[in-house]
Amino acid sequence: MFSLLVRRSGMIDPPQMSETDAHCHILPGLDDGASCLETSLAIAHLLTAMGVRRVVATPHVMSDVYPTPSEKIREAAAALQGEFRARGIPLEILPAAEYYAEQAFLERIKKGDVLFWGDERYVLFETPLEQEPRALEEIVFRLRVSGYTPLLAHVERYRFAQKDAKFERLGHLRRLGARFQVNHPSFHLPKTSRRGELARKLYIRGWADVLGTDIHKAKMSDSELAHRGDKRLFARLADRP
Repeated sequence: MFSLLVRRSGMIDPPQMSETDAHCHILPGLDDGASCLETSLAIAHLLTAMGVRRVVATPHVMSDVYPTPSEKIREAAAALQGEFRARGIPLEILPAAEYYAEQAFLERIKKGDVLFWGDERYVLFETPLEQEPRALEEIVFRLRVSGYTPLLAHVERYRFAQKDAKFERLGHLRRLGARFQVNHPSFHLPKTSRRGELARKLYIRGWADVLGTDIHKAKMSDSELAHRGDKRLFARLADRP
């Protein structure tokens, strides 16, 4: 359980990142994340410097942009794991994906062609930022009846969630069986940030079920990486706006 300290300013000390990064675009060449092996290695060094020991590799999977087959993701994860072993990088890779909420995803669920991780059989998926998709509840339902735990990616980024002041919509999704992944860098955003405020509120309510970096690129210097445990590092990850 994360320790919680609410400051007089109303801010909280960010929760400590767990040993599992539940959302990371570390696999090279599959999406808009790591473009090459060198970038993947840079991300790996950053994560291990922060105490991460297990990374859930979640490349985007969407029909019109990144229609990546599950087997290709598994192969990429296995290849990168081999590179880590050869270089002595103590980081375990779990192959997964960040599925886009669309009809093609529903078809994948029907076929049993989804990548999951953990004892909870988490399946990570995202929705459009600006509006809630009509298929959201159906996706949650289909995943649940298929034996998976629906894990909504970076929930603090969605407009429909930011407008849900009384947590009625988010509470309904949780009752349906959805769980929430929150981006760790969001905790470092100021009070004026809707994203940061929602992340903190979710954490206080105990609804930040798993944390991830959602890192796409590594922009840290060697000197910065040397400061193991520095909270500022995660605040400066290449998280998308």
